[in-house]
Amino acid sequence: MTSEKPALNPQTWLEQHGDYLFGYAMLKIKDTHIAEDLVQETLLAAIAAKDSFAGQSSVRTWLIGILKHKIIDHFRRQNRTIAIDDWVENDELASLDRFFNANGHWIQKPAAFPDPESAFQHNEFWHVFQQCLAGLKPKQAEVFVSKEFYGLSNDEICKHLSITSTNCWVLMHRARLSLIQCLKKNWID
Repeated sequence: MTSEKPALNPQTWLEQHGDYLFGYAMLKIKDTHIAEDLVQETLLAAIAAKDSFAGQSSVRTWLIGILKHKIIDHFRRQNRTIAIDDWVENDELASLDRFFNANGHWIQKPAAFPDPESAFQHNEFWHVFQQCLAGLKPKQAEVFVSKEFYGLSNDEICKHLSITSTNCWVLMHRARLSLIQCLKKNWID
């Protein structure tokens, strides 16, 4: 007895399975427009892959499997995109606005920093730097020192501090901004 693949008719998939796929997507996504887009992407992917359908499950089960992958891809894309409000507090965002015009360009370009080699040779610099470092929040300072002084990788820092890579990046970014402002105020100017 040979097992033949069932005949597939993609023209009926939307009518037969569309509501079920949409309902499933809404349970996971809770956004009508995104759910509709994911169902559409699922049907397009299924049409493109219909020759690989082995017939070991129903068409609906196969389509749900494709939809699950589309939902996972959606969440992965969503996690890669971070709104500035998610990593900058409102007061920090307002303080950054004073540096840029409406087009996002510098209002006044920052002055060139002094030659790092000569600055490092000054004991005063290290004294000021130490004070600036002490002014950071403890986690920011720990991430900065781990990365810049001990040369740890982001993965090592995240594991050591039990934080996500996004959180590590944000802490490092905030530490650098704070150090630049502090050094500019207390050393450069």
